[in-house]
Amino acid sequence: MANHHAATYLNDHLAGSVVAIELLATLERTNAGTDLSQFAAKLKADITEDRQVLEALMKQLHIGVSTSRKAMAWVAEKLTELKLRLDDPSGGPLRLLEA
Repeated sequence: MANHHAATYLNDHLAGSVVAIELLATLERTNAGTDLSQFAAKLKADITEDRQVLEALMKQLHIGVSTSRKAMAWVAEKLTELKLRLDDPSGGPLRLLEA
């Protein structure tokens, strides 16, 4: 049972990294050439590195990756992008704050 809980916990964190990396990639791309773009790129690189450590830990613990959680995280991020665009179509400060 403990391994099941660990698998759930670790897969949730892995899914969270999918959302974060996708959102940061969008921030980096839409703010190209700015300090914000550089910040997003650095944070995205840090989270990618952390995700690699997480995946190695999961492999060491023989915990499989939940593709359904990763897929749902990706969909959640795309819905978040849509929400941000609807809240602030101009791409102004509200969108940045919410992102």
